[in-house]
Amino acid sequence: MRASENHYFYLRRSCTRPMEEGLPPSGYRWSLWKPSGISIAPRGFPLFPFAIWSAFHYLHVFFNRDYQLLLIHHGAQLVHRSVITPGYFRFPFMHRDDLQVGDTWTDDGHRGKGLATFALKQIASLDVCVGRSLWYLVEEANTSSMRVAEKAGFSCVARGTRGSRFGLRLFGAFHIDERFQPRC
Repeated sequence: MRASENHYFYLRRSCTRPMEEGLPPSGYRWSLWKPSGISIAPRGFPLFPFAIWSAFHYLHVFFNRDYQLLLIHHGAQLVHRSVITPGYFRFPFMHRDDLQVGDTWTDDGHRGKGLATFALKQIASLDVCVGRSLWYLVEEANTSSMRVAEKAGFSCVARGTRGSRFGLRLFGAFHIDERFQPRC
């Protein structure tokens, strides 16, 4: 194994039917953002990497057309985001209809309030997820993120690596090295 590889746990959840819509913690509101027209990133977001993901969406690099972001605000402040991406060359283990939740972020002042768990449960309840597998990858050392995913109904199904290509992690792919049932 090369030094440029990181170890990850691969968690998956099957979405068989929409769940009842949940409410975010008091004082928070959530919304979905999808690329449309000339909108390639949510207002106030940096162009990298969101414009690239929108380009992947428009150019059909993604395996399907369901790229979107779940955003949580407290007042006017963005306090959480979860990026929903279809599979593409970085995720060769995903099937054509699968989705992956990644690039999650929660503002330091709003951590520990259940926002990440709420976001994952809400994503799993979206109509677009019905009949699909939803993936969540987490670095082995990130036990808090692992707990969040398990609270949201994800099960650990594999362990693998993220390699680099051309010496850059940006072009690296995630590969499953071992599968197991049902937890890590």
